[in-house]
This record gives sequence, C-alpha cells and structure tokens, in this order.
Amino acid sequence: MSEQNAYFPHLFSPIQVGTKTMKNRIEAAPALFAFLHLVEAPFFGYAGPGPERAFRMLEAKAAGGAGSVVLGELSPNHTYCKRFPFEPDIDFTSRDDEFFRIIKKTAEMIKSYGALPIGELLSTGEIKTAIGDGINPKGPDAKDLEDGTHQDAFTKEEIQEHIQEYITACKWFRDAGWEGIMIHCGHGWLPAQFLSPMFNHREDEYGGSFENRARFTTELLSAVREAMGKDFLIEIRVSGEEHIPGGLGLDDAIKYCKLCEPYVDMIHVSCGHYLSSSRSWEFTTPYAPHGANIENAAKIKQNVSVPVAVVGGINSPEMAEEAIASGKVDVVSMGRQFFADPAFPNKAAEGRADEIRRCLRCGRCYPGPAGEHETEIWTVKYPPLDSCTINPDTVWPASHHKVLPELMPKPEASRKVLIVGGGCGGLQAAITAADRGHQVILCEKAGELGGVIDFTDHTDHKVDIRNFKDLLIREVAKRPVEVRLNCEVTPEEIHEIAPEAVILAVGSDDLILPIEGIENAIPAMDVYMNDFKNLGDKVIVLGGGLVGCEAAADYIDHGKQVTIVEMKGALMPDTTGLYRTAVHDFIDHNGGKYEVNAKVTKVGKGFVVAEQDGKEITIQGDTVVNAMGRRAHNADELKAAIDVPVWEIGDGVKARQIGDAIREGWTAAMEIV
Repeated sequence: MSEQNAYFPHLFSPIQVGTKTMKNRIEAAPALFAFLHLVEAPFFGYAGPGPERAFRMLEAKAAGGAGSVVLGELSPNHTYCKRFPFEPDIDFTSRDDEFFRIIKKTAEMIKSYGALPIGELLSTGEIKTAIGDGINPKGPDAKDLEDGTHQDAFTKEEIQEHIQEYITACKWFRDAGWEGIMIHCGHGWLPAQFLSPMFNHREDEYGGSFENRARFTTELLSAVREAMGKDFLIEIRVSGEEHIPGGLGLDDAIKYCKLCEPYVDMIHVSCGHYLSSSRSWEFTTPYAPHGANIENAAKIKQNVSVPVAVVGGINSPEMAEEAIASGKVDVVSMGRQFFADPAFPNKAAEGRADEIRRCLRCGRCYPGPAGEHETEIWTVKYPPLDSCTINPDTVWPASHHKVLPELMPKPEASRKVLIVGGGCGGLQAAITAADRGHQVILCEKAGELGGVIDFTDHTDHKVDIRNFKDLLIREVAKRPVEVRLNCEVTPEEIHEIAPEAVILAVGSDDLILPIEGIENAIPAMDVYMNDFKNLGDKVIVLGGGLVGCEAAADYIDHGKQVTIVEMKGALMPDTTGLYRTAVHDFIDHNGGKYEVNAKVTKVGKGFVVAEQDGKEITIQGDTVVNAMGRRAHNADELKAAIDVPVWEIGDGVKARQIGDAIREGWTAAMEIV
C-alpha cells in the first residue's frame, strides 16, 4: 500500500497515541464479554465452541485491518464487580494458569497483524445487581436497589484497594503482551456513578463538588499511570452525554475529560447509560443518527490535547474519513460494524468500499435487555444473542449459528445450482454457491432483484437495509451467475434446466385472515410500492407486530395520524430488546396511538370494529392497512417436480427476518457438494 492511501487518506494515516503508533485511525471497539467466551463460559443459555469463536472474532478484526483491537469487559474484581454468575474468577497475580496463557496467545495473534491489542477494565458498581451469589455490589452510596439488592458504600480504604486491583489487572495484561488498557468511565459504570450527583451523595472527599465526585477517577488514573509508566497506553471511555433524565451532560463530560487528561493517552467518546441502553443511545438503532457522538467528541477534542476517538453508529468509511479530515476526531471506533464486516478497513483501504457490509444496527447480535417498556410478556431478562443479520460467516461467539466454514466439506464438483427467488436469501445463496465454484442460475419472477425488501427503497428508516440489498445485487452481478428476471419457475422449467441442486427461496405472501371486510384493507407492502400515495390522513394499522409498528412509524414520518390495533397485550409482542424500544418510543413520541388486547372482527371502508376486553369498539379513519404479517409461499408443486437435493430457505419456510434468510441461504450453498 502507498504511504498515503488513495481512497481515504486521513482514515489510513498512522497516529501516535502515547508512545504507541496505530497504523491507521480505526479502532475495533470492545465487544461484549469477549474474554468470557475465550475461557468457554456458557452465555445466556448458549453453550458451544465459545473459545474458538471468540478467538476467531478477535482475529477477524485484526486480520481485517483494524489499527487497534480492544478486548471487551473484564472486571478487576470478581466478587462485588461480577456482572454474571458465570464470570470466571481470574487470578491476576498468576502467570502460569490457563487464563494467562489464553490472554497471552490472543495478544500475540493481534500483534501479528500489526494491530495494537488493548484490554478493557470495567467496574460495575450498582449495575452488578442480584446474580444469586450472595455478594452485595458496592457503589458510591449505601442503598437498596430496585431489584431488592442492598448496595454497600465503598469505604475510603476500599476505594484504594480497588484502585490497586486495577493496577494488578493492568500488570497482568502488560505481562501477557498487551499494549495498553481502556478503562471504562462511561455508560453508568462505577467511575460514572461516582461522578453523577444522581448516584453519589457522599459527604467525604469523594462526594459533593464536581472535582470531589471525579476524584475516584482521577486517583485511579493517576495511580495506574504511576504504576504502569509512560509506555503503557491508557485510554478512557466516557459518555459525552448520558441522555437520561438528570444525567450527566456534555459540559460535565468536558470538565471530566480535562481532569483526566494528564493521565491518559486517548479519550474515547461514547454516550448513554447502561440502565437505558436504547433510549440513551448507548447502542444506536435505525431510529438514531449515524455518527451520533461525532459532534460531542469534536467539542471534547477542542478542550483537550490528547487524541480523541469516537464510537456510535459509524458504518461507512466516508463518514469516518470526513470526521477525521475535518479535525473533529482523531480515531473512529466501531463495535457492531466489525461483526457485520470485520474486513471493513481492508476493503476501504483497497478501494472496495462498495463491498463493505454495513451494520444495520438492528440489535440481532446484541439485543440488550428485554426492553425498557415494562410488560409481562417477556419472561427473560436478556434476549438470546444471535449471529449478525448480514454476515452469515460471523464468528460472534454467542451466535446460535453452528456452521463454521472450515468444517464444511469441499465441493466434489462444480454443480449446476438452480435458485428460485431473488430476495435476500436467494441472493446470498447465489453469492456463496458461485464462490464455491458452482454454476448458478438465479430465477426471479419480478422484473428486479431484491424480493420483499424492495420496500426499503421507499423509507429512510431502512436506508441501511436498502444499502445491503443493493450490495447483494452488486455482488451477484460481479459473479458468473445467470440471472433470469420475470421468470416464474414451473415444474417444466425445472426439468428443462436439469439442475443438480435446487434452493427454494420463494419468499412469502401477505397474510390475509378470514375477517369480515378484510378486502377493504390495503396490504402494507402495497403502501410502500405506491410511495404512500394511497393513504388518507388518518390511518388504521391492523397488527401491532414488528411489521405493523415499523409501517406505522413510516406513516407517521409522512405526516399521517396512526392508530395501531393489536390482538395481544403489547405492541411487538414477539420482539425484545433495544430495537423494540426504539420503534415503540418513535411511535409514542410522535403522536402514534394504539389499542392492545383488541381482536379485529370487521373492516370497513375507513373504519375497524374490534373486540377489546369483552366490549366492542369502533375506530374511525380514512385508510385501513393490513400489516398482520406474512405467510410462507406454497411451493409444494415445485418441490414435487424436483428429484435432486433441495433446500428451502427464508420466508419460504416461515415468514421471519432478514438474518434467517441470509444464514439459511449461505448454509444451503455451503452444503452443496
């Protein structure tokens, strides 16, 4: 590569951070308990090849071109700082146990790709809460938490002991070959709890004035710097704003960073609070802007002299380049984007930005807690983690996707593969099958590829899915795939093509329930394809699942008054986590209305009758939209005509989500030998 990158010169220029040099300005952000997976901890009901996946996840980031790779979330104390009951009790004084060997091997691997390995230390404070170990959390104050757990207050002696625990952990990382540490001071963790007047009511030198409330952090950082010396990189992560009622704001963050600056080499600007992950933009969703923290990071950078990194919804090299070129930040940090495409840096550097799978911010990889809307519907505190929606080859260690590419048999020959359906599942299947050397014929009954997600051409909330759809189409066009549009496959055509393998990606159809007058309702997809021109001012949406609520949000965007009618007791009853909260909040905050526990019994032209809690209600409007969902397209006739191996994938099996179709399309193509 030339000294100055021809495509993104600022993004791929080196930067001095303390005494270390990052080869470029891209940091792979700490990602979700990675060390716990390295040591094979079961996670939220998932037990599988965690260590191998975790190691490969980190390797993919380093091999993909990141300038630094940060290992996520390790506690310096495994009693009152333990977040989960399965968190390993690491002896940070040991240099000859399995934990140390794992962490040393991981550092060596990261450095072999020219990246800086950085650890992360995180103290939970009151966020430890009740995990059944009988050990109370410690925080600035003594109090009873909402879940009934009693929190003990740190004594001054315990503060100093905890600082020493940080130092011991830092030495453990250093001795294992790690170049530095990120100390988490944001997102409502212990340093932020000491800083916040909401959490800290102490009357000693660690409470009261701003400087006193920051004292825990400044003493911690000063002690770590003195113990570790100038050659150990110290990075802190802060919330530029907490975005919760009464929370810390940007002015607080600037003052805080100025107090921390003498002891650190880089300041990493995030935002939000763990106790309100979605609403506070700790994790952004499609209902929050990309690059959500860039402007706050720029204001912090104006007040400090050390490099400033920024994280939060950055999924394009163009945005990253502009943020650095404009002088707003020095480094961009990406978390979920490295799940979506760990080769992001290499692709951008090589002029292949159009091949980057850009994170959808959908929350499939990390859905967060069950939701900030309390409801009795969910019985789990944390939804299960899953693999990335758009990267079927993701090695996210908590993935329920069990297929590892190297474990799949190599094709014995180049097979003629017929793929029926050009939606996202069929497109992914075509890409993977072609890459494995097969002869691929892709038939799509419509005049263009994309399938049901073509609707994203008509909504700004789905711009990332639209970009992904367009990427799949581009990737198919780059490969020797024969694409037949306006081609509805028949049994006769299957016999004529004579494939050796068939993948049925036939998709789904509108779900039309036997409700009186249902023909008066416009199918939700028809609304998109008509660019919302067939809607009146007052819209009634039948169905408050994810399809109905996302549609309602789009109608609200177009200035419509919307009422959702849902049979169950809450909106989006089968959806949990950050994304559900984001959609729900958008509806709540923009005038959307809804009736739950309401079973539709009749649909008229501009009105709906429903039974709600034993009573009949009538809802008036101008337009009724059927968003009750979709059902798998019936492909029995085609299946009966196929006498070679056949795979059914995506919505053709059951109407679900993009990630299911992508994963199944990839897996089917991998199984063709």
